[in-house]
Formats: sequence, C-alpha cells, structure tokens
Amino acid sequence: MARAVVDPGVLISGLVSRTGAPAQIIDLWLEGAFELAVSPALLRELTGVISRPKFAQTIPPRTAQRLVEELVESAVLVDDPIRAAGATPDPKDDYLIALALACGADVLVSGDRHLTELPSAQPPVLTPRAFVDLLDRSANS
Repeated sequence: MARAVVDPGVLISGLVSRTGAPAQIIDLWLEGAFELAVSPALLRELTGVISRPKFAQTIPPRTAQRLVEELVESAVLVDDPIRAAGATPDPKDDYLIALALACGADVLVSGDRHLTELPSAQPPVLTPRAFVDLLDRSANS
C-alpha cells in the first residue's frame, strides 16, 4: 500500500470544496486506499489554518474537528523530523520534504508550486489530481 504525506493545503481544499481531487484524496484515505503519514507539525499547521475566521465560513467547525480527530486516530503518526533547511524555495515547506523522507513516503502530495516544481524531488511530489489518477490506476491494475 502506498504511503503519502499530504500537504495541509490539500486537506483544507478538500474540506472547503467536497468536489475535486483534494476531496477525493480525503475520501480515498478514509476508504483505506493509501496510508497517510502526519506529524505534530503538520497537524499544528492544519489546525491553525482551519481555525482562522475566514475558514469558519466555509468549513463547518465540526467537520474540521472530525478530520483532525480522524488524522490523529488513523493516520501514521511520525515524530517531527529535523528539517532539511533549503530543501525547497519556501523554508516553511522544508518540513514536508523532511517528513516524507523520514516516514518512507512514496509520494508527497501538494498543490504548492514551490513543491510540485522541485526538480528530481525524492519522494516525488504529485499534484492532487496526479495522485488520485495514480491511485485509480493502481486500483484498476
């Protein structure tokens, strides 16, 4: 089974709009199509962003709380790794690369161009749509 680190921005997008690839990623994870790895830093970022007033208008607080609870209970929880400084053009994204490496992820899923445009990223960085397509191909093989 594939293991993925999913950028908090993708998870938030999946909560904001229940259509599209980010929502499909949440659904596929809940269905057991892949392992989702998280760390305390990722959970803090996710919780901090979805608690902002602008998201309270589009994401029901109970829905956001349920997702965070499900992540804590069912995702693969990995200790925060040492950040690989300079791994990305945006230092705030360095922890995602470090987390993906530390947990042995097969892929990092992000819509952030700082990550999707990294040359020769290991593990590879896929857009949400590319990851859903990969999971669909794997399920149909």
